[in-house]
Amino acid sequence: MMEIGKVVAFFEQKKVLCAVCLEIKDNRVHLLSEENRELTLGVNRIVHVSSSSLKPQASRETLVENLKKIVERQKALAREVVLAELWEVLSGEARGFDLREMSELVFPPRPTSDHEMAVLRVLFEDRLYFKQKGELYEPRSPEKVEEIVRQLQRQEEEEREMQEAAAWLAGVFANQPAAPPAEKEALLHLLKEYALFGPEAPEAAKAKAILERAQIQAPTAPFDLLVRLGEWSEDENLFLLRHRVPQTFGGNVLNEVGEILVTAAGSLPLHPKDRDLTFLHPLTIDSEYTRDVDDALSLEVSGGTVQVGIHITDVATFLNGRKDIFEEARQRAISIYLPEQRIPMIPPAMSEGVCSLIVGEKRRALSFLAKFDEEGKVREYQIAPSIIQVERRLSYEGVDQLLEEGEDELSRLYQIAEKLFRRRMAAGAFFIPRPERMIRVNREREITILKRERESPSQKMVSEFMILANCLAASFLKERGIPAIYRSQMEPREKIPPIDKFDPLQAYRLRRVMNRVEFGTRPLPHAGLGAEAYVTLTSPIRRFYDLLVEAQILSALRGAPSWSQAQMEEIITEVGPTLSKVGLVEEMSERYWVLRHLEKRPGATTKGVILDRFPNRYLVHLNEYLLEVDMPVVSGRSFEPGDQLLIRIEKAHARSGTVKIVPV
Repeated sequence: MMEIGKVVAFFEQKKVLCAVCLEIKDNRVHLLSEENRELTLGVNRIVHVSSSSLKPQASRETLVENLKKIVERQKALAREVVLAELWEVLSGEARGFDLREMSELVFPPRPTSDHEMAVLRVLFEDRLYFKQKGELYEPRSPEKVEEIVRQLQRQEEEEREMQEAAAWLAGVFANQPAAPPAEKEALLHLLKEYALFGPEAPEAAKAKAILERAQIQAPTAPFDLLVRLGEWSEDENLFLLRHRVPQTFGGNVLNEVGEILVTAAGSLPLHPKDRDLTFLHPLTIDSEYTRDVDDALSLEVSGGTVQVGIHITDVATFLNGRKDIFEEARQRAISIYLPEQRIPMIPPAMSEGVCSLIVGEKRRALSFLAKFDEEGKVREYQIAPSIIQVERRLSYEGVDQLLEEGEDELSRLYQIAEKLFRRRMAAGAFFIPRPERMIRVNREREITILKRERESPSQKMVSEFMILANCLAASFLKERGIPAIYRSQMEPREKIPPIDKFDPLQAYRLRRVMNRVEFGTRPLPHAGLGAEAYVTLTSPIRRFYDLLVEAQILSALRGAPSWSQAQMEEIITEVGPTLSKVGLVEEMSERYWVLRHLEKRPGATTKGVILDRFPNRYLVHLNEYLLEVDMPVVSGRSFEPGDQLLIRIEKAHARSGTVKIVPV
């Protein structure tokens, strides 16, 4: 019974504490604990009331000293309690036992309150043999005890592994590496997941606990450790890893590639409906860095008739019946072009070999043969599976130079492209010029950042003919009711005026009024291109949607089965998120390398344009880098959108994606 002066016990912070009752009021007791601390608890918090009492009027020091003696006495008695033996005696009983009954078995014949507390302390420390239900303790079944023993052994093993891991990582971090633990690979995987996903990692708590034991607290510690261990490079692309982007091809895919290469090594047999167009001697125009060439142009002038051939490499025929490569392309959705690496949609042996339009090599193609009138309008066109042989490979810069010199074939092609462009503009298309940022990173990790004008004559010429081929493909599919994946874009929310050259502020504002491009199975208009219906098929090496559209057209031309509408919709649902993911990876990777470049240039200045103003910051376009960054508001200085100013790079940190700039 609870009374003032009684010695009681309670649980606190995983400990059993003794105290003397100083006051009782409204089911709450005021206590002085063995730790010389006064506290008030509800009566329900008291787990044991001793039969003995202390004099509450004694001094505080005397009470605490007496409590400590009681605790020492209880702990000495607890060392005599062998819980396993007590369990063996009681395990056959299908009921619970109170402390008094258990104490009588351990300390017969008449146990005291200290004996009861000794048993209580042991039961509190060792939960293996008994489970508490209210004031009673039930013996666990032998099976349950065995299960708990196994769990404890696993916990002990995990604890040992964590200690070994922490010791090893501490040595690595201090540049004093020792022999790695046996579980090294599992530990490395744990660190990688934690470096990529932080608190969202599957075993974040375990990784954090190991690092804490190793006394490694830096936020970048997991990444730094993996760099020091040689698992990752200093510039490891975490965006690729975080989004689980595959960077290699599996054995089944490579086996199918090998079969294709064996077949392709022989002569190139014509299918019944293929046309031999090797006499057209087409040319290719690409970047000098391009290794997977997928389109070519040809010009044929006969009397007053001008025919342009737009030849797209035939990937679909190679992949027909090749389930593994096709499925791999479907999963990847698109080739990824990063400053430091390329990740192809299909293996390089195909994308850069048998499917690439290489000079002097016969290749399968899907050819669009369009005849034009004087106004640049397509009078008639044919689409045919074909065999072609490229005669010339040209770069964009080389074509621009040849156009300046008045080279006949290219000049004629450019004139037609110009007419195509004007016709699209008249049909409502809008064009927002924007330079292309080109970032190159060599093997020594040296970074080069260039800008290339998309409006150069060569770029414009290639672009117009590719748009034409895509429009013709869309018309072909639409007229025949063949399922396809169309691209569409609604009219902008405001009218877009003609734009001759790139203006950062104008481009920023126009992005807000333009509707995004949508993918679907219905042939809807594409306002930005001025097209009634639009698909893409000019990059079947690099884009799965293009490969699929090419396959649909070839199936129609050859009278073979094609994909259904339902299958197309399923593919859009599956591939769409992958395209979004890849777009984010490319964007963040480019930003990383720009900031990596700026890390090495603290204090450098560059020109910028204010795009927008917010309460505490400005959005600034850095002209040299085609990069939009935030700039804090500066006391005493105010800017408006459109203001041009000189910017100083105070600090950049590529890994965190941050850059600090100030106006000069």
